[in-house]
Amino acid sequence: MTERNNACTMMEESAVERVRYYMHKIAENSFAGTGTGAVLDDVLGSFGKMIRPRLLLLCSAFGPHSKEKNERLCMLAAMVELTHLASLIHDDIIDEAPYRRGKPSIQGKYGKDAAVYAGDFLIERVHYWQVKEQLIDAAMILSKTVEDMCIGEIGQAVCRYDVHVTADDYLKNIKGKTAALFSTACKLGAMEAGCGSDVAEKLKCFGEYLGIMFQFRDDLLDFTSSEVAEGKEIHKDFHDGIYTLPVLMALETPEGREALLPIMKENAKRNLSSEEIGHMEKEVIRCGGVKRTVEEIHRYAALAGEILDSLEDIPEARKIRRMLDKLESM
Repeated sequence: MTERNNACTMMEESAVERVRYYMHKIAENSFAGTGTGAVLDDVLGSFGKMIRPRLLLLCSAFGPHSKEKNERLCMLAAMVELTHLASLIHDDIIDEAPYRRGKPSIQGKYGKDAAVYAGDFLIERVHYWQVKEQLIDAAMILSKTVEDMCIGEIGQAVCRYDVHVTADDYLKNIKGKTAALFSTACKLGAMEAGCGSDVAEKLKCFGEYLGIMFQFRDDLLDFTSSEVAEGKEIHKDFHDGIYTLPVLMALETPEGREALLPIMKENAKRNLSSEEIGHMEKEVIRCGGVKRTVEEIHRYAALAGEILDSLEDIPEARKIRRMLDKLESM
């Protein structure tokens, strides 16, 4: 079993290398020496964990044609990751964020114009390659996903500084802006590898649950992390009027509303002091916002686990489960 798992891991890493090859191939350009070229070199030279492409490849293993479709699957995975990178570039521009994950953001380093051009260029190159390779069904799905991501971002913008925003409102927004690309990655991998519609839909649903968990985990960092990355603004979402799940969970209690509403109303008027933000954090924790967010992560992990239990037990399924377990226990 260990040898089989090791072989599976080697094959996965080889496929990820092919994904990176296609990312560079799709994003080929003649912008050397320009700001836009510098942005593209930067984002294509600093690969993250490649979670979405890995999910696509792992989910494809449930299909009967995963091996013979390997190259197309790697190409699709590259398109998914380039879509993700373009969305990160645009997020930084909208947020006017000088940093991302403690490092200078793209627009912070190269300016907004170059960042906008680079993000738009990546999206259009993905569209071009989808048509070029006749990936019509996948193109429709990924285009609808980008639409859902935009709707989620717009919904979040509409809810900014709204003291009446609910956890349901927030969930609706993150299903678009965060979870949609997770679910699409899973569905595309399954669909391209020849899975039946029932399996493809199950994996799509699994991806959505995983994406929701991913966002909830990110929401917790400001409240649970003992380390602060250099240059990272504490509780930037709260400063920007984006009230994440821990805050919204605390608001559902009478004591939470009494403690947090005055702070939220002041937040819409002026920049809060570090002492006020610190007080907000303590009240969110005291009123159960962090505890209930952790419970929600466990709840979605259980739902995602039920889907995996209903699928064939293959090495890739166990790797996906380890990914799920790691996200739940972080």
